Amino acid sequence: MISTEPLPPGVWRANALTHDQSEHCASSGFAALDRELPGGGWPQGRLIELLVDHPGIGELSLLQPALAAATKRGTSCAWVLPCRQHPAAEPAALPYAPALSQAGLDPADHIFIRPDSPRESHWALEQCLRSGQLGAVLGWVPDTQGADAGFHALRRLHLLAQRSRTLVFILRSPNNAHTPSPATLRIRLRDDAGRLSACILKRRGHPLLDPILLRVRPANWRDAMAGYRCETPSPEPAQLKNGMTTSGRSAARRPASRSRSESSTSSRYGSMSYIGLLPELCA
Repeated sequence: MISTEPLPPGVWRANALTHDQSEHCASSGFAALDRELPGGGWPQGRLIELLVDHPGIGELSLLQPALAAATKRGTSCAWVLPCRQHPAAEPAALPYAPALSQAGLDPADHIFIRPDSPRESHWALEQCLRSGQLGAVLGWVPDTQGADAGFHALRRLHLLAQRSRTLVFILRSPNNAHTPSPATLRIRLRDDAGRLSACILKRRGHPLLDPILLRVRPANWRDAMAGYRCETPSPEPAQLKNGMTTSGRSAARRPASRSRSESSTSSRYGSMSYIGLLPELCA
């Protein structure tokens, strides 16, 4: 016989979304996503894992409202960027300061850390969480050798995240979708004809079978990007290359003072990351 008595605080049924008022959440800025997240937003003090199919599909645009809200509360955000020396890592999108500013994210409120190795990446994330003074921590976590090693590394981050109300976002490869993870919330992100498809793989409550389609970019973003062609990226992601043209020929090097649209499309990394974050630059 199933009891109809209300559950005590902190206890939830596995077939229903949790709406525990004691769990602090921050709105994602997207109503359709908030409706499917337990508590109505990103859980604070919990590990949030984003499995991104390809860099630059809108994953940073998805996080922009939450990061902006964190800095408005007077706290800083830390970005642990993809490590330099990880041969298995795919080319990653790097921050683009002018687009950050126009998206309402003052670079002065953000701390950017570029580790040299996977070990330094995990160490930097742990130190950020130990501080307890940050509004949000965003980190690209490289794949590790062996599922157990990856799980234990994430478990350490999850335990540290519970010490504060910091928003903790971990970006990983979709190859980890079927490996165990201690993250409270796991979402796989794909591009779907210009919209961001968010498939919730894990949450506190019943599973969500259908993906959520979010428009994180203006409707004319794809048309605006159609005329651009990027050169083959440099082997070193930290060094952005000039020479991207719309005519198929390499352009001559331009002086440092370029227009806003030229600056936003001067490299594969610039266009992928913060045209992705702020598509109005080329709209």
